[in-house]
Amino acid sequence: MVVLQSLHKYQPRLHVVEVNEDGTEDTSQPGRVQTFTFPETQFIAVTAYQNTDITQLKIDHNPFAKGFRDNYDT
Repeated sequence: MVVLQSLHKYQPRLHVVEVNEDGTEDTSQPGRVQTFTFPETQFIAVTAYQNTDITQLKIDHNPFAKGFRDNYDT
């Protein structure tokens, strides 16, 4: 789980770590750890969506939002 602060900007990073054949890491040698960032993946966390399609998508895929669904059976 990742905890985010609303209205803060985030930049995901991908860390690639070379490991030995036995699965252990040796990060002391240069070049065995590389970090990649992709500017197009930057985002700002929000608490509410202005786009109703996005709001509905979030409701449809949230198992705890049954009460917000149009087809909710009581």
